[in-house]
Amino acid sequence: MADGLFNASRLYDVLKQYGLLPKQANMYPAGESSGLFNPEINRVVAPDASLTGRNQVLRDDNLSTLAHEMSHSVQQNLLINTAIAIQKKKQQGAKLTDQEQQYLRASEQMFVDQFGNVGSFDKSKNRADTKAYENMSKQMYSSPRGDKDYERYRRSPMEAQAFGVGKMSVPTDLRSEGENPHFNPSMATEFDILLSMYQNLPESLKSSAALSKQTQVEKNRQTSKDMYLNYSKDMFKNPFESTIK
Repeated sequence: MADGLFNASRLYDVLKQYGLLPKQANMYPAGESSGLFNPEINRVVAPDASLTGRNQVLRDDNLSTLAHEMSHSVQQNLLINTAIAIQKKKQQGAKLTDQEQQYLRASEQMFVDQFGNVGSFDKSKNRADTKAYENMSKQMYSSPRGDKDYERYRRSPMEAQAFGVGKMSVPTDLRSEGENPHFNPSMATEFDILLSMYQNLPESLKSSAALSKQTQVEKNRQTSKDMYLNYSKDMFKNPFESTIK
């Protein structure tokens, strides 16, 4: 049982299962961000919470950052990638199972800023989904500094999920000023639902989509000039084990 609402070990376990654990650089990136994720090479930059010491709030903050970035790895490498595989299957005229159809529609709604109504693009439905999400997110989050650019970033579907998972993975209340108390729990629950739907999909579909992603990531790493890649290490141990009782 995780200390927070979301058990972050699920991120590690599902990425490991499909051979897509990201490489991790243990340092603070440049700029205001405390973490980074590069989807092309599946690399996260996040501080190692085990080196934090006994300050529980700081430790939880670092674990939250890592969970946030690993959520992006799950989104990019598994959730969206598999939705696209189903999309291609549908475009080729293949019959989808009920699970595949449900997963595709859920992905359309939750990642509306990525590809709208995948497989059967409908402009009016896409606009409706986008507007509904924008209205909800505006009610749940506003920048305490009135920073409109940050608001758009913080409210975007993929970031909202990652912030929700990160902040709900630890016991410390890391909610920022201006956040509706339901925002992060709602986004973490949304991610949890989609991840559970993903895990119920046919194994052959998930494995095939993951293998394709593995191949592309390795190819990208060979030619990458990412400054953090040389300092990155493989994750041989679950970094969230200490949050489980």
